[in-house]
Amino acid sequence: MAILTESKIKRLLRTTNLKETKFLVLEPGTVITPSAKEYLKDITIEYMKTPEASETKTLEAAFPMTQLNVNEPQNVKNIQDVLIYTNGNGQVMWKSHLTYQFGIKINITISRIVALQKKSHCIGNTELAEALNTILMAVKTITMETLASYRLDLVQEIEKLLEDKKPYIDSIYPEGSFIPTYKDEECVIALFELHAYLQELEHFIAKEMKEGLRFEDYIKCISIATTLKDYCWFLMVQMIENSVKQG
Repeated sequence: MAILTESKIKRLLRTTNLKETKFLVLEPGTVITPSAKEYLKDITIEYMKTPEASETKTLEAAFPMTQLNVNEPQNVKNIQDVLIYTNGNGQVMWKSHLTYQFGIKINITISRIVALQKKSHCIGNTELAEALNTILMAVKTITMETLASYRLDLVQEIEKLLEDKKPYIDSIYPEGSFIPTYKDEECVIALFELHAYLQELEHFIAKEMKEGLRFEDYIKCISIATTLKDYCWFLMVQMIENSVKQG
């Protein structure tokens, strides 16, 4: 019987891609120590215990149609809590875990946006606060169930803005070419951090969500995440330029 401790988790963070996947699949019968559970919670990493062989047989007997095969149509109706799929790493996962992971990423992104909005409001930067509100509404558009189509016009407005601004932004600060320091303004650093969260969200959707969404919604979700990420980079560069002009 394996025992998962906090020190083992730290070793996995150093030696595997656990930091990127944010998900840990445990061997059958693994015992997790209380401190390990708390540590996983602190670093926002989810885990799933692989069922024992006896549990799998019992599950298959109770729900003989719960496994979704690759060649089955995407609209096959299964019980969500026992739907099995294979993620991009070849790991067998429950769909409910995918929904939970996705919800966490959306909530983290929303919390970062709201925190930065508050910061913008406190320093009197209403323009940035309003721009962030547009991002916030668009992020709330992305869900596991359906896309809130009435909010897609917000994304289209951002896309139109970026059509004009992005060539200029790419000429002075191509995406990934800037890393802030402690000397930069607080909002610049926060926008850089938000950009990274949106970048991670874009990657997660592209890698993990293909089986969880209708293909049309899957493409739209990736497009929305990419647009918001680019818009956040634009806002950050705008803040840098304003700071230089004021200085």
